Amino acid sequence: MHPSFFNPELLSLLGLLLVSGAFAGLLAGLFGVGGGIILVPALFYVFDELGYSSELTTHLAVGTTLGIIVPTSISSAWSYYKRGSGNIVMFRKLALPVAGGALIGSLLAGNLSGSVLKAIFAVIALVIALNLFQKKQFVLGTKLPAKLKVWSVVGLIGLLSAMMGIGGGVFFTSYLTAYSLPMLSAVGTSASLGLMIALPGVIGYIFSGWHSLNLPPLSYGYFSLAGFLCIIPMTMVMVPQGAKLAHSLDKEKLKRWFAIFLLLMSLRMLYKIYY
Repeated sequence: MHPSFFNPELLSLLGLLLVSGAFAGLLAGLFGVGGGIILVPALFYVFDELGYSSELTTHLAVGTTLGIIVPTSISSAWSYYKRGSGNIVMFRKLALPVAGGALIGSLLAGNLSGSVLKAIFAVIALVIALNLFQKKQFVLGTKLPAKLKVWSVVGLIGLLSAMMGIGGGVFFTSYLTAYSLPMLSAVGTSASLGLMIALPGVIGYIFSGWHSLNLPPLSYGYFSLAGFLCIIPMTMVMVPQGAKLAHSLDKEKLKRWFAIFLLLMSLRMLYKIYY
């Protein structure tokens, strides 16, 4: 859609996006997550409240969130690598299948109905929530398995992550630590792989939605530039505040509260789809 400045629709959109960005940033800092799992439902709510078609809202929320993850994943990855916590060799091994999976996932998502895409997000969020209740760390081996098997797994992670608008950090970190990669190295590598999901993913969503009608102002395909520009600065301001608050709280309790938050959010989304 061509940009249309200073109209009531755009001003309402910007106001809700600023509030959502602040809230998402606070929760992301509080719970130590990249934000995608929080931003997608927040953006979905914003576009839904503004009266956009249910066939557009989920795609817009996911595509815009992937765009937001591009700069945040670069910043996160750099902060780990400059402290020596990233594994550049592992990143090079996994980058191509992850990017390929993400591009395929975003193009597939563009052809799915909004309710199906929302159901995929809700189910995977539910799986993440249930996994967070687990206290035991699984160990599958001391080194990664054969190349084809690894590529299949990380490619699938890239595909699913792009379809639900997240950087895949939860999945990559769990997978890499299960094969004995140290936690900090796994987290740093996962942050880098988040870029390989977000960049091809947002390109796929822009391409898929390029000819869609009735998009919000300042939208390019299923990517809202207004959402991107409002949320990035708000998250940068609020993430440190959430992180500061998190350091004064019990880590295990935080993890459980985040799991409960995800559980309730995913169940609510599933309820709204089917009822």
